[in-house]
Amino acid sequence: MMYLRCKMGAALLCVYACFITPTLARIPILLDTDIGTDIDDAFALALILHSPELELVGVTTVAGDTQARARLAAKLLREAGNPQIPVAAGEPGPPQPIEQTRWAEGFTGPPLTSEKAIDLMKREIDRRPGELTLVAIGELTNVAALLKSDPSMGKKIKRLVLMGGAIAHGYGQDLQPAAEWNIKSNPAAAQVVFASGMPILMVPLDVTAMLQLDAAARHRVFTRLTPLTNALTILYHLWNEETPILFDPMAVALIIDPSLCETESLLIGVDGKGFTRREAGRATNAVVALKTDPKRFLEFYLSRVAPP
Repeated sequence: MMYLRCKMGAALLCVYACFITPTLARIPILLDTDIGTDIDDAFALALILHSPELELVGVTTVAGDTQARARLAAKLLREAGNPQIPVAAGEPGPPQPIEQTRWAEGFTGPPLTSEKAIDLMKREIDRRPGELTLVAIGELTNVAALLKSDPSMGKKIKRLVLMGGAIAHGYGQDLQPAAEWNIKSNPAAAQVVFASGMPILMVPLDVTAMLQLDAAARHRVFTRLTPLTNALTILYHLWNEETPILFDPMAVALIIDPSLCETESLLIGVDGKGFTRREAGRATNAVVALKTDPKRFLEFYLSRVAPP
């Protein structure tokens, strides 16, 4: 009888602990993306949706045909079972390659909204001032427009995490810095963002250019056979290139596990051609990721999106 009472008491304590133990708060993020040109944006969205630490509150699209990009993001969210997450298109820009958007031609309904991108951004930032992380994995046009429309927004954002720029590394194995695509597509917007004073985590080519999703890793993702990985398979074939480079997923991964990269606080300047350079001075405007272990990152990514 004493054993039974002890066992029942332990069970009650376990139940009680479940109610009083606080759950870890999820990190609210808003994704600003040029999904539809390179394939890495879709892989980044997949990582977000497979990460319980993150709460995706909205998606905005930037660059070129932003409406087509929004349809693509919205259809991906619906396929993944997340039609409640709103998607809003930014202002259109010069045409860019968007072959992947053919998959979502004619898509309507949730999560697609008629709201403007910066209006969605403002609404979500104002709902949780000081708490929202803005993740920008395309050119910085929408972010700059947000700051210009209301400079106070920069003080209400907890942090901007951006994939962009290069310090001491170019594309591929090139150790000469390059004008990275997201920055050079709108250098003036990048200049506004880096001068804004908001906290920035910069994820440049230095820690992303070597993140290849090789054939074995692709097979692991594409044979997972979930609605989301099936969509990634289709988009990969529409992209019509061989080896994805997971530039954008690293920006997402660092929110979850900062130890994936070595970082340093730097003063970053942006010139008119889109080069990002370390400048002299005591002040800093960004925490910059400078070194990583590609194998460790890939293991992290696959453990989320295509677990064994």
